[in-house]
Amino acid sequence: MKYKELRKKAEKKVQAKMAFFICATVFFFTTIILMTLSFYLTEVAFWLRLPIPAFMLVLGVLYLVAFGVPTTNGMSENWQEEEIEKEMLRLYRQKKALQSSVGGDATPSERLELKELEQLEEKWDRRTDDLV
Repeated sequence: MKYKELRKKAEKKVQAKMAFFICATVFFFTTIILMTLSFYLTEVAFWLRLPIPAFMLVLGVLYLVAFGVPTTNGMSENWQEEEIEKEMLRLYRQKKALQSSVGGDATPSERLELKELEQLEEKWDRRTDDLV
């Protein structure tokens, strides 16, 4: 896939997740208001509680659109590999953030040590790739 296609797909996924979170927030506050009113206005309590299951249904559909069915990825053959890639990406970002914070304040000799360390890690990565 091209970068633009991936970006578009990722943006749609993020927008769906944002819609879910906004809807969940609105649902939460609306439910609190309706339940509070239903306790004070007992003669119309049924009618005030009636929209809550509909809100829950909408929230459930939005969840499925944004995040998918919870067991979908669990049953796929590539699930473990995808999780490993996600974890590697997270660790890589952590490492880069740490290096950038250390690299900015480091002395020239410390920067040299970091470069040597990076070269050793790249060699090690290449060796493990050859073994697999």
